[in-house]
Amino acid sequence: MTYSSHLLWVQPFWLEQASQWVDHILDQQGIKRVGAIAQPRIRAWSTILQIPTQIGDLYFKAVIPDLAYEAALTKALFRWFPDCVPQILAIDPQRGWLFMADGGIKLRDVLKTTDDIQHWEALLPSYAKLQQESAQYVDELLEMGVCDRRLATLPTQFQALLDDEDAIALDHANGLTLDEYQQLQTCFDRVVRMCERLATFGIPETLHHGDLHDGNIFISDSCYRFFDWGDSSISHPFFSLHNTYHSLKRDFNLNADSDWFKRLKSSYLNAWTDDEPTEQLELGFALAQQLAPIPAALRWLPVLSSMDATTHDKYVGAVPALMRELLHSVVESGSC
Repeated sequence: MTYSSHLLWVQPFWLEQASQWVDHILDQQGIKRVGAIAQPRIRAWSTILQIPTQIGDLYFKAVIPDLAYEAALTKALFRWFPDCVPQILAIDPQRGWLFMADGGIKLRDVLKTTDDIQHWEALLPSYAKLQQESAQYVDELLEMGVCDRRLATLPTQFQALLDDEDAIALDHANGLTLDEYQQLQTCFDRVVRMCERLATFGIPETLHHGDLHDGNIFISDSCYRFFDWGDSSISHPFFSLHNTYHSLKRDFNLNADSDWFKRLKSSYLNAWTDDEPTEQLELGFALAQQLAPIPAALRWLPVLSSMDATTHDKYVGAVPALMRELLHSVVESGSC
């Protein structure tokens, strides 16, 4: 019998396998478990187990096979940037299992008012530095299975996305209309030119988190630690702020022209001034935000394919919404 992933995570045989692996790692490292294993999070694409031990709570994460590279990627990031990710205790790269220490307090639990967005202003330079230093490891990251969404490949992947009827949900209640679909098809050449233009800026393509929001960042020992790399890819680094901006707009009801976004953009781009002057960085950033819905939509494809019909219906509008955003931004920037 096969199970969709979020059903698999709760099967007794799977929980027993995961628990045995966790206990084996604990025994190897001389750590004693002091209570029952809990399962605080279950998603179609991943699950989290919480393990109480004599040194505090530890955490196990499992992901769907298409995202299994997250385990090896996170371990590598901990090796390269130990102050930027939670401590990794063990991984099973074949099964996509990850065992780690507590990462600290979630940024989401700290952000209570818009005044607290200053945390973003403080952490974005650290994130930019991680991206810059990750550029030297691009080949190694691709070998791990991290998705290749570099600008040269993005138009082809965009066209394949439009050809995926399940993803765009053509004429579904929450999907693309035929008119929207046809408009997007006519925008292909424009997308090619935008990618080519963005590639002319002196910004190296590198690790792009894919889901950089306050639920995936921890604060510990005065450090910001980045977690949940399952949506990551090798692409243009400026794409990362797309989801950050969306989450801040939603959580704090900010307008698109909020002064906060100008300040956050400045704190992020200042880290890139060795690559390009500020004026060029501003132009590149604006172009990257117009194209960002494409990699944002692509990250949904393995997730959607892992869902049962009921769960799929809940998320069916995700890719169409991003394609509408792309259509709006491309039309605004020039005729398709």
